Amino acid sequence: MKSYSQFCEDANIQEFWNPFAPKPPKPNTEVLAYRNYQPGVLDKATGKFTPRKHTGTEQQRYGWKPVKASVYAPGDRFTPNTVTATGEPHNWTTRNAAVPFKYKEGRAPIGQSGAPSIPYGSKLHLTAKPMGTDTKSTTAKINDVGDFGRTGAVNKDVSFDVSPQITKDLVGSNIKPEQWGKRMVYTRVTPPPPKGK
Repeated sequence: MKSYSQFCEDANIQEFWNPFAPKPPKPNTEVLAYRNYQPGVLDKATGKFTPRKHTGTEQQRYGWKPVKASVYAPGDRFTPNTVTATGEPHNWTTRNAAVPFKYKEGRAPIGQSGAPSIPYGSKLHLTAKPMGTDTKSTTAKINDVGDFGRTGAVNKDVSFDVSPQITKDLVGSNIKPEQWGKRMVYTRVTPPPPKGK
């Protein structure tokens, strides 16, 4: 008995449809996403968003992370200095960011009490939305450190203090630190290049 393929070949007809052929796999239309600062998976075909935590590997691949950021301006009562911890200028037009101290008071190794939780020289990417062509985004250099919110390796209150220029980049106009307050943004950190490169 001839198979379906042999029958088509002997009859010199093209095989248009084979009821026994395996079905091709459906294309994966799901992507990692955030909605209202909650992690999850978005089905691009249906637009359905399913909230769930991203795994560590997924978070590394996705990159963006929702955090709270505040603003520190030179000359205000919380920022008396106009230079950062690395000696670079801090003013209304610089794009820099401060991170919390890495260690809590009294628990730091000798000489490490003022160490930043993220290394100096890291590049901080900020945006209001992690996807979309009309989304404003900007970058800042991490070159300052401070005790804002709760200190420690993870600051549960505020993750970054950014310069006023950063808020202007994201909002589109000058904004006072108190108008910004503590605002949710998406961030991604690129470590500094190895020394000597």
